[in-house]
Amino acid sequence: MEDGGLDDERAEELTTLESIYPELVIDATNPYRATLELLVAPNKPLLVIFDPEQEVERLSYLPTLQITIELSESYPAVSPPCIQISTSPSWLPAGSTQKLVAEAKSLWEEYGGGTILFSYISSLQEQAETAFGLDELTLPSDLRKELVEYSRKMKRELFDKETFDCEVCLEPKKGSACYRMARCSHVFCVACLQDYYNNCIKEGDVNNVKCMSTECGKSGGSKRKKDRLLSPKELLQIPLARETVERYAKIKRKKKIESDPNIIYCPRSWCQGAMRTDKYPKITDVTQMDDSDSETEEEPVVQSSAETADTKVEKRAIGVKGMDRLAVCEDCTLAFCVVCLASWHGDFVRCEPRDKTQLTEEDQASLNFILKSTSPCPYCSVPCQKSYGCNHMTCAQCETHFCYLCSSWLNPDHPYKHFNDPKIKHCWGRLMDGAEGEENGVQFGGARGAEQAAQFWEEEAMRIQLQINEEDTR
Repeated sequence: MEDGGLDDERAEELTTLESIYPELVIDATNPYRATLELLVAPNKPLLVIFDPEQEVERLSYLPTLQITIELSESYPAVSPPCIQISTSPSWLPAGSTQKLVAEAKSLWEEYGGGTILFSYISSLQEQAETAFGLDELTLPSDLRKELVEYSRKMKRELFDKETFDCEVCLEPKKGSACYRMARCSHVFCVACLQDYYNNCIKEGDVNNVKCMSTECGKSGGSKRKKDRLLSPKELLQIPLARETVERYAKIKRKKKIESDPNIIYCPRSWCQGAMRTDKYPKITDVTQMDDSDSETEEEPVVQSSAETADTKVEKRAIGVKGMDRLAVCEDCTLAFCVVCLASWHGDFVRCEPRDKTQLTEEDQASLNFILKSTSPCPYCSVPCQKSYGCNHMTCAQCETHFCYLCSSWLNPDHPYKHFNDPKIKHCWGRLMDGAEGEENGVQFGGARGAEQAAQFWEEEAMRIQLQINEEDTR
């Protein structure tokens, strides 16, 4: 009777444990032997160093802890449970494994010979959340690929099973229909992300290809930072079409090149390609462009001339000597001199810089249009043209607030004060001038106003001269 009671107690404990942990498997040939796999998902990703290459990974998930439990006839009154712990592949240090096995006996002694399996497994689960007390782990390099792929697979599988409220459409969606942003962990449904990013890239508005959460990018400091743009690699993971991602990468690169004053362009009028530079390598494969291509951009710091002289080389300076003058066009491969813009003439030929007034007919026409039809940003000088709306503008390049009429900087916190101040006579009460994009008759200030006045008086002078000529012919 006593043996039967012990058998019932062991079987009852395993049956109860099976109802709590459905993944518990009781051996069909031995009802007092069971196996259980515990998820190992540290609250803080575990730092793993792979020798001998010293490659470092931070893993959010590690292969499961495999527990084998066998209850002897004398359990629980006389002897503790027989526990075996392993992992596949073997990543847990032998010392940690032995310690976990020994805890079963210690717990059994603490309970005074009672049933301890639930408490023991609960203890293992708690320790798994801290990676069993490990701050870092050193493993052979041949395990790296398998462990990294396992962590990614588990992360995706668990994510797919959850339900999230998309921060754009606010509808509950399964994780399989959502995407978690790599840097900030905000979650959106794939449909909303694709619709927004495809539209941004189609319109060329690449500066808005970033997380759409209103909370993202906020900083407690006083220094204003731009939100980090998404990398092409992450856009492909959402996924976006490859040709769309390639357009995004090319537009972003083009913007960086155009804002760099050190970049010289090919002197051939039919080419006008940028010079080759390691700073902005040509895009060959967007799948290999990782987060390093989308660094956090900060507002540029204005340096003194003394600081600039030590840290920056101005390619167009007359004093550029030797091979520093050589540049190669990345499009047509023409080798040319950055000083005189002629085909490369060798290291020992003396040359002079090309006069800035020596513009081609096409360049001059473009310049005339820009001066006449656009207002420059007061911070980065990017020309801006309004299609509709009020005269409070926000630069698409640097996000500076300014007045479209006079190009004055506006306080981002009170941008409309400029148009309500009687002391600013030129812009007072003129917030909606040209609101529909029709600028005929609109009076501008600043450099554009000067260009407008110069054109008016030039046309007026021509009108008067024609009038005089007509009178003379009479």
